[in-house]
Parts: sequence; structure tokens; C-alpha cells
Amino acid sequence: MTLRNQPCQGSQRVWATLASLVFLSLFAWGCYRSYPAQRVAESIQEICRKEYGIENIQVKIVGTTVGVFLPVKKLFARDFKEALLQGEGKLNDVESLFQPSPEALDQVEDVLFSISRVLLSTDLKIEFYTLQATDIETTGLQLVLTGYVDDIKRVRLWDISREEYRKRVFHELRLNRAVISHRSVRSLFEVLEKGETLKNLQDFFKDPITPEFFVSTFFTDPELVGKGPARWHLGELRSASLGKDQMVVYAPVRLEYEMQSVVPGAFLVPPGTDLEFFFVISFEGDPAKILRVIPLSYLDERGTLQRIPIPDELNLDQDLESWETEFPVFHIDLGVFLAEQLTRRTQALLMADERIQNTFESAQLNFLYHREAQKSFFSLELDLRAKSAGLLVPSLSLVHEDVLYLLNRTSREFVDVLRSYKFSDYGFLELRLASDPSAQMLAREDLELFRRNKTTLQGLLSGVAPL
Repeated sequence: MTLRNQPCQGSQRVWATLASLVFLSLFAWGCYRSYPAQRVAESIQEICRKEYGIENIQVKIVGTTVGVFLPVKKLFARDFKEALLQGEGKLNDVESLFQPSPEALDQVEDVLFSISRVLLSTDLKIEFYTLQATDIETTGLQLVLTGYVDDIKRVRLWDISREEYRKRVFHELRLNRAVISHRSVRSLFEVLEKGETLKNLQDFFKDPITPEFFVSTFFTDPELVGKGPARWHLGELRSASLGKDQMVVYAPVRLEYEMQSVVPGAFLVPPGTDLEFFFVISFEGDPAKILRVIPLSYLDERGTLQRIPIPDELNLDQDLESWETEFPVFHIDLGVFLAEQLTRRTQALLMADERIQNTFESAQLNFLYHREAQKSFFSLELDLRAKSAGLLVPSLSLVHEDVLYLLNRTSREFVDVLRSYKFSDYGFLELRLASDPSAQMLAREDLELFRRNKTTLQGLLSGVAPL
């Protein structure tokens, strides 16, 4: 898997603020008790709940990666919709729209502190953490921070500098489409649980609904349901795109209620019944509305709940693992993490280099890590567009001095970062130009000689023996 997502373009001040929070949260940690390996997730939740009043975080552990989902009601200080309606979409200071609210930043800091306390005091092998602070009520945008646990330990011991640590933590602003598509479904069941009337439930649907529709779909008569007699326990919602303006949401639900407390006929299925639905959500208006509901069960002539047979070509729930969730967590491989870090670091390095900026119209690069059965390796693809028509790069063995300068800076960052991490699980670095189908391999042993200034990059590219 790759860590990379398509982040929204946000404020640089956001990243500076978050980097400070990440760093300061580490040094607020003192001597605390050890946390058992089997209770790492519960311990993070418990600290957040008891010490900071944060009740609703989710924690998942996948492989050696711990993920934390922090839902917030207002992620940004300014209201996006209000700003656009007032014509502020053309503001000179667009960055101000992406400034996190003080309340959200406080919660991010508290959760980061809780994560570091537990991960630095447990015998469970956790290598990475990722925190997703997500606006669940308006925009669906989320701040995502990903870090390597050993880097936390090293910066606390001053083995790496504060500036270096900031470079090693990923900060991204993403759009969580699943949160947006699930909001209508989640809100519907919250209102249904309160025993609201059909008129209140209509607000969630694009077209008019009837009592008969509710009885046949949800096996519930909303006109007979009193205040708070039932609980609709939602499982993990999953969604998939149906086109530009529609999403389909899969919703597993368990219905619980007490027989003696409800009006006869209010529910057509017994308490403890598990139900499944597909909701088709339309985004043509604001807020999103439910366009259709497809129940995956029906009552036969004996009143027994039966699952609807769905043709294979329409049986969307057979591949639910590929659907989007609000809180996806993946095992992070150190090689993949380093490739992503190298891409970000070197791209920032090139953007800050005056010679490169004066020479190239654009200089894009991308590191990837390939874990192969025989020998793992890194690859680097370069897409270089020079300002001068005479600065063409026919191949990596015949490079212009300005291109060689760029490659030297990039390769130096590569060997220095891998050396700092003591990462040696690769056999070579594959260099490839976007304009050239051929590639050139630089062996790890030769790159080590380059790092130690025992050979030059130009010599490696041209096949010259080490110094």
C-alpha cells in the first residue's frame, strides 16, 4: 500500500502549528505506568475520556500501526459555506479558511499526548501511529498526522533535532468522502431512535415518504413508536461511488427494544434483529439527501425475516472490503514510509534551491519502495522540464551539469535519510526519467561509497570505477 492520498491545498501555518503540537506533546509526557499490550487501544481511549473529556475517539491496531480517529464538530475556525456565500472565495488570504479552530487544536494536542504516553510505555510492538482529526458535521475534511514511534523516542533523547523530527511527521489535509456520505444515514437513525414523527424523518429524504414505506423498509411504524423505546445500533458503514453526484452506503444495523415498553405493531421484527440496508445518497443539494433505500431482508407470509436474493452482478456487498470507510487503517511498511518521506523532503529541497528554480520550469519527482521476494529496491522517477530548450536530458548517462546538480542533491538526501534510519532492506535505487523508458540502477554498495565521498554520482552514472 501507499501512504499517499490527494491532500487538499491548505495553509502552511496549519502545518507549522501542528508540528509544534506534535513536538510539545512529546515533552509533556513524564513517568507513567506501563500499559499492557492487550489494552493499548483501550488505554488511549481511557486517557482521552478521563483526563480530557474526549469521549468518542476510535482506535484500531493493524499490524504494527495504531490508528486513532478523532471526530470534531468544527475543524476550522471559519465557516467554509458562509465565506463562499459572502463572496470570500476570492480572498487574498485564502489560507485563513484552513486555520484550525482552537477547540480542534486543543483536542488534537490532547489525543497526541495520550498516544505518546501509551506507545512509549507498552511492550506491544507498534512502529507507526496515525491520527485522523475529522470534521464530521460540515466539510468532511480531516487533518491526518502520521509518525514513526522510534522518531518519538529519538527526539526525546535529542538523538535527532526538533527540525529533523518535524520533517519526519507527515501532515495532510484530506477530504473524507465516507464521512459526508454516511452523515445522512447516521442522522436518520439518530432521529428514528428518538421516536420522531414521519414529518421529522422526511427531512433526510429527497422524495416524499409514507408510513407504508417505513413499515416495509425498516419494519417499523414511526407513528406508533414512542419517545426513545428502541436502539438502532449501527455497525461500520461503508460507501462506494455511483457517479459524480451519488454514493451508495452499506449499513448493518441491530434493532434493540423492550417488548413491554412499545405499542403493539410498532415493530414487525423481534428485538435483537440484525438488518442490512443499501442507501443511495444524492449530493445534488446541500445537505445530501437519501434518494433510495434498499433493504436486504423481507418478511415472508409467515412473518419470518428472509434475506433478499440478489443477482451476482448486483451483489455489491460481496466486495465490501474494497469500499470506503470513515476510519481506514492500514499497516505501514517502513520502506513505504521512507519513500513517501523522501518524496516530500526532496521536493521541498528542490523548491527552496535557487539554482534549480532558475533552471527548471518544473522538477517533479517520486520515490517508491518495492518489496520483492528476491530483493527489495527503491525507484525514483524524475519529470524535468527545463526553462531552456537546449537543456534536454536524452539519458541519465549523458546529463547536463544542472541536471547532475539536481541529481546530486536528491541522491544525497536519499543516502543521508536511509543512513539516519539505519535502513538497509534494499538492493539498489532505480533511476528513471519520465521522458526515457530505460532505467539506471545504482547498487546500495555504490550509494554507500557516494555517501562517504569515495565516488561521484557522475562516475556511477557513467560506469566509472570508484575513487
